[in-house]
Amino acid sequence: MNSQKSTDITPKELKRYDNRPGFDLVNRKKVGLPVYKVTLQAIIQIRKPIPPIEEYVLKAMDAGLNSEYIGDFLGLEQEIIKDAMINLRRSEDIDLIAPEGSSMQVWQLTQKGKITLKEAQTIVPEERTFNIDFDGLRRKACWYGQWLLKPGDLRQDEIIEIDPSPNKPPELSDIKLKDVDEIISELEQKRRRKQEQQEQQDLLALKAIERRSRFFQPALALIYKAKESDEVQVAFAIDGILSPEHEQVFAGTHSLKKLRILESLKESEPGKLAGKVFGPELITQDRLKEAEELQHKFDYAQVELDTSQEQLEEAENDRKKAELQQKISDPQQAVWNLKVYDHQPMLQNAIDNSQERLMIISPWIRANVVDKKFLQAFEKMLKRRVEVFIGYGLGNEDKNMSEADSKAEKELEKLARKYKNFWLKRLGNTHAKILICDTKFMITTSFNWLSFKGDPDRTFRDERGTLVSIPKNIDELFASYRKKFD
Repeated sequence: MNSQKSTDITPKELKRYDNRPGFDLVNRKKVGLPVYKVTLQAIIQIRKPIPPIEEYVLKAMDAGLNSEYIGDFLGLEQEIIKDAMINLRRSEDIDLIAPEGSSMQVWQLTQKGKITLKEAQTIVPEERTFNIDFDGLRRKACWYGQWLLKPGDLRQDEIIEIDPSPNKPPELSDIKLKDVDEIISELEQKRRRKQEQQEQQDLLALKAIERRSRFFQPALALIYKAKESDEVQVAFAIDGILSPEHEQVFAGTHSLKKLRILESLKESEPGKLAGKVFGPELITQDRLKEAEELQHKFDYAQVELDTSQEQLEEAENDRKKAELQQKISDPQQAVWNLKVYDHQPMLQNAIDNSQERLMIISPWIRANVVDKKFLQAFEKMLKRRVEVFIGYGLGNEDKNMSEADSKAEKELEKLARKYKNFWLKRLGNTHAKILICDTKFMITTSFNWLSFKGDPDRTFRDERGTLVSIPKNIDELFASYRKKFD
């Protein structure tokens, strides 16, 4: 099953989630939330419209007519009346009862039969099996339908598995009758509307669990880190809608520690990575602090632009934003922080607008990035005679490559053979994630430029980045990596 349907998200859509006071959105990952498909044995009572003949038999008996004369009265054969009475006896709507003061038993309506006649329905107890879903985090019966992933789907699509809490399948005692009744009622209403059935049923009891299988609900985990501390919060968006229940339960589990989320964020802190790649003399604390302050001002101006209603206000805000953008390009303001959702637009901008050279250093090549649209734009750039360098790979081979990923790699190899201005090389130790565009900018980050997927061993990295726009430093970094292609 393809999980792209419910968890794919554009940078613009991702940006709207970066609105948590006191926190920055630093990563997002596709996850599978635990769900059990459960087959239940249950006891129900079915309310069926009674057949017209049986209804008339009940009415005739209720009027005091002897069973021997009902056929004549209704103008029906005695055999038809007999079959109707057998059915009514089986459903306990009639019985042989001796009237008060008489020892002779005659057919009469039971108390149940009187209710059946009044409601024109017959009530039949029955044992049935029902399929429901059970949310492994919320510990609640629910119905997600058919759009669930199998464990193999998670491995194939490199989706992170979230454990249930507690980590065990549901028992009958965990499943509430009320929740199951609501699920069955909703599904039965849809089925009746579709099939025009008038049968109704009431859930009386849950008898046993016949079968339970573990599946996963596709979701997007949104990782937030506090601006002033090491606090981490994880939210979950299902079909684009945040689920506070899942976030609350997850926060109370040990999953944050088990998934090494805080440790991974600290290891990949953007300022620390930028210092390693660009050098401590360039990435000073003062510069990082200034870049952060400028980012806040820029974000504030953007919010004002988005919310202004008056033309004059919009014009004023537009002027402020232009001033800030001018300051960003100023040599004195050479360092700029990138949000997690800035990377994809920056990569596309570099491919579309590079004039002289482009360098991409990224551990993996994946088909979800290097697709037909990407390759078309990429070849267009090569035709502009831009010199392009792509360095990738961890080790001699990528064991996690799918057939589609391998095809994407081969398409790039084909372009490298076709164009002399394209250098494609498996470097074998490419932990760096770098993008260099002409002498305009260079970016270092934990974001995987050509895969948009994470290292399985360091799942939740801080995927914000650092951009530097000093030509001298850009030339130096480019030259140091250019040697690796010889």
